[in-house]
Amino acid sequence: MLKLKLEKYNNQIKSNLNNSIYVIEKKLLTSDRDRFVNCILDFIFIVVAMFVFTLLIIIIGNILQFSIYRIWTEIAISLGIPGFYLSFSMFYYLVLEWLLGRSIGKFITGSTVVNKNGLKPGFGEICIRTLCRLIPFDALSFLGKSGRIWHDSLSNTYVVEKKALEEDIKMFYEFNLIGVQETDL
Repeated sequence: MLKLKLEKYNNQIKSNLNNSIYVIEKKLLTSDRDRFVNCILDFIFIVVAMFVFTLLIIIIGNILQFSIYRIWTEIAISLGIPGFYLSFSMFYYLVLEWLLGRSIGKFITGSTVVNKNGLKPGFGEICIRTLCRLIPFDALSFLGKSGRIWHDSLSNTYVVEKKALEEDIKMFYEFNLIGVQETDL
């Protein structure tokens, strides 16, 4: 009888562990200063990437004798400088945040993009996040009290300090293991 009760108790603990869900806390959000630095660094990397990509187009066009540079300049001229930059930045954020969960600016400042459970967001969330960057005055939305920019709140994503998040998640799951014997798992 005692063995049956102990087995039932162990199964209940395992069930509680499986049902525990981590949720982001406001204390983990990246500071406004770091968000601003992310923005500046990403701007610099986007401009450099535009330059390097254009340079590669010129080199490849000259080597292979394609008139690809002419096509590239026509596209750039038709979009204009703002349109060209916005197109490039949308691609930059979409690819990097989807594949890596962070842009180059976020790598440098130690930040990462996560969902409410501290996990890497899915492609749909990243698409919404990227498209919301096109909202006029999105960059100024950090002035609100929530500590989140519109492209964060509308996509249900968070920008957090990566190391602090990892430590917090580790503590969360270790706390849930209190009272559970290692042999019972």
